[in-house]
Amino acid sequence: MRGKSIKLYIMGESYKNLKTAELSNWSGKAYIGQRKHINILQKFEELSAPGIYFLSSDIEGSYQKKLYIGEADEISKRLSNHFKNKDWWDNFICFISKDSNLTKAHVRYLEKKIYEIAINNKTTLEVSNINIPPGSKLPVSDCDDMDEYCDHVIFILKNLGIIDFTKINVPIIEGSEEIQRSVELTSKNIFYMNVLGPKGVKSKQAKLIISDGVYILLEGSYIKRSSVDSFDSHNYARLRKQLEKDNYFIESNSKYFLKLNKNVEFSSPSAAAAIVRNSSMNGRKAWKMKNGLTLDDYENKII
Repeated sequence: MRGKSIKLYIMGESYKNLKTAELSNWSGKAYIGQRKHINILQKFEELSAPGIYFLSSDIEGSYQKKLYIGEADEISKRLSNHFKNKDWWDNFICFISKDSNLTKAHVRYLEKKIYEIAINNKTTLEVSNINIPPGSKLPVSDCDDMDEYCDHVIFILKNLGIIDFTKINVPIIEGSEEIQRSVELTSKNIFYMNVLGPKGVKSKQAKLIISDGVYILLEGSYIKRSSVDSFDSHNYARLRKQLEKDNYFIESNSKYFLKLNKNVEFSSPSAAAAIVRNSSMNGRKAWKMKNGLTLDDYENKII
């Protein structure tokens, strides 16, 4: 993918440093703010149009972010209602069209598409939507336009550090079959980690690859069942429990280990290592190729 420029504008003191973000040659526009900005939004006529929006807050004791995804006929009015009715969120970002070409059907399509992406980012996001967005049926040409719009939205969210998406592509459903987008695996890009059990028990292995800057813990990796006491209060412990609750782990042929039953994407190799070993550690040093090259040395070598 070619590089892109994000034009970030920070408004003056009278607007409490509310921000906007735009991309070159794109009709979309983002407003980025906090709860204190809600009353100011009424001053912008373009925010009385249809759009999509995100409400977010940090989760105490976790590396995940709590996220709500929505759409509205009038963005400023909907955000004002959320200010009154939802007290958990601290930040918002909304997207509209500068040329007023977004319709209700468009934003409903975008809401569902981005929701499906978000719920597949278990390691970084906790989606708070109670209901699954219904989406909308669009002509093929409009779907292509909205898919491109979605790509720009994700680009801004990721590269401004607003929302950490580790997984962008979602499973494609054809009839009753789920077709997973494959990740090309070669012996050259696989990293390994020994998973130790009690004394006298043979160690197992976990495997990890890097794809587009994302660290993917591979299906079939062994996971240590027990944890050290100090890990119970660590931020990654909450994530580990969430993955276990969501059935990412299955029983193995040893009572000391579990196995991963699907690939999991992480934004940090240390997070992947912590899930595997059930303890805190430096993943950049712990993950190694078969020739002994650490992930840290590998990434420094290819830059």
